[in-house]
Amino acid sequence: MRLGDRHAQGWSVSVDRPGSYCLAEDLKQSALPAWMRLPHMPVPYDPLVSVPRGAAGNIKIDLAGHQLVTTMEAGQGMMHLGGAAWTDGEAHPLLPPARAILLRNGSIRTTVQAAVIMVHQWNGENGRFYRKAIGQQTLRGTTLADSHGDVGRYQATDFVLENLTLTSDQVVVLMQGKGNVIRRCKIIGGNAAVNLYGPDLVFEENEIVMTARDPADAGGEPQVALYVEDGAGAVIRNNRFVIRGRPDGAVAMAFKNAAGVVLEGNTIEGKAGLYRVLDEKSTVDTRSTQGEAMTRGRPPGQA
Repeated sequence: MRLGDRHAQGWSVSVDRPGSYCLAEDLKQSALPAWMRLPHMPVPYDPLVSVPRGAAGNIKIDLAGHQLVTTMEAGQGMMHLGGAAWTDGEAHPLLPPARAILLRNGSIRTTVQAAVIMVHQWNGENGRFYRKAIGQQTLRGTTLADSHGDVGRYQATDFVLENLTLTSDQVVVLMQGKGNVIRRCKIIGGNAAVNLYGPDLVFEENEIVMTARDPADAGGEPQVALYVEDGAGAVIRNNRFVIRGRPDGAVAMAFKNAAGVVLEGNTIEGKAGLYRVLDEKSTVDTRSTQGEAMTRGRPPGQA
C-alpha cells in the first residue's frame, strides 16, 4: 500500500492498521520564524512517521529510499509509544504491545529530538530522557518504563529498524521492549546516541558515529555511543563504532542490568574503550573483537 502524507502538506504520515506500506514521497518539516509567519500559515507538529498508541501491530513501513527531514527544534522522527505510562507506583493491568513494527530503507534526520522513539511502557517511572535540558534546548523525549531490575516484566515487541540512516544532534534512538532488532543502520549523533532497553535484543552490522562532548554540555549524558539496560541475552555483533569530537573516558558501549551479553566482531575507530559495565548484574562475553581472544565478564579497569 502506498503511503502518502495524510495532511497533503508533505509533512508526516501515520499508520495504525496491520499491513505493508511504502512511502510515496520525501517528507520535510520546517517553519518560518514566528515574526515572518502569517496567521493562516500552518505549522507541522506531528512526528514525521507515527504508529499511534493502540495500533494493532504487524506493520511494515518501507521508506523506499526517501528522506525524512525536520529542521524544527521540536520536530520528531519516527514515534511509537505503546502501553501506559503510570507513575502512581500502583500495579496496573498490562496493556499488550503493538508487536512487529518494522521500519526500513530510508533516512530520518532531526535536530534536537530523537530520530526514532519506539517504546512499550507499563509505567512511566524512568524520566531520564523526558523533557531533558541539553544546553539551551530541550529534548522532549518520553518517559520509559522502569523495570526495577525485573526483566520478566517485558512483553515481546519485536520492533525492527533496518537499512536506515538516522541522524540527530545528540540522542538518536530510544527503544524499549523485548526481542527488538536493529541491523544495517548508520546512526549519527552525540553522547548517548543509541539507548536500548529490554532483553533478547539483536544489534548487528550497524555503524554508530558519536561526536563526543563534555557531559556538562550534553545534558549530563556520558560519552557512550550505545547504552543497553535490562539487556539480558543481548547479541551485539559486527558493528563499527566511530568516535569523534573530544573523547575523554568514552566507551563504545555501556551495560546496566544486562546479563549474558554477547559481543562479537565489533570494531572501534577513535579514542574509546570497548565497553563498561555499570553494575554487578551485567556480564559480557567478548568474542574475536578487534583481534582479541574471547574474554568473559568485565574488562580490566572497568567499574
